[in-house]
Amino acid sequence: MSIGARILDSGPVARVSGVWYDCSMIGLGILFLLFAQAAETSTAPAVPAATGVYFRQTESDWVLMQPAVTSNANARGVQLFVYTGGYTDMGENIACPGAQASMRISVPRPTLVSRAVGSAKDALLVRLTKKKDSRIYKTSFSNVTVENKRGFRKSDIFKLVSQTYPDGSFSISPEKDLPPGEYLLVLGNAVPAYDFGIDRGQ
Repeated sequence: MSIGARILDSGPVARVSGVWYDCSMIGLGILFLLFAQAAETSTAPAVPAATGVYFRQTESDWVLMQPAVTSNANARGVQLFVYTGGYTDMGENIACPGAQASMRISVPRPTLVSRAVGSAKDALLVRLTKKKDSRIYKTSFSNVTVENKRGFRKSDIFKLVSQTYPDGSFSISPEKDLPPGEYLLVLGNAVPAYDFGIDRGQ
């Protein structure tokens, strides 16, 4: 009788455990749907409708960024690269005219929003080397990766966080505060780059 009692007692316990498990799974499913719905309904910032890249100066004030002017300062190692069949490295020094960009930002972690320019997955933020009358960045074939298509020096790249919105626009901002200096925002190979400077906050 005692054995039979234990067998009969195990039935309700098993049924209660099963109900608890089913309720838990239903609850997790509901939470997942709520999170997914919240992500889908995230509204884009009130950026102007015109195509471009904008800097969020205040909650309601947006500044349209202008494409950077760049030129090939010089190519490095091309002849040797060709002669060795690609066994050596080659690269370029690219210059932006002027000692500093006209776009000045005083916050160390700016929010930039792109409307119909480039893509968030191709966004890179590169620090420029400041010269007397120009700002320079260096590229090399050996640094080219899927994420770094232009071959920027790893030490010059700052990590970004991004968010894409239902209307196709996306925002990007540095993962950490940027030190004062000159920067170049790159959104892909076939679109303009955008230069700006970070000034020390007052």
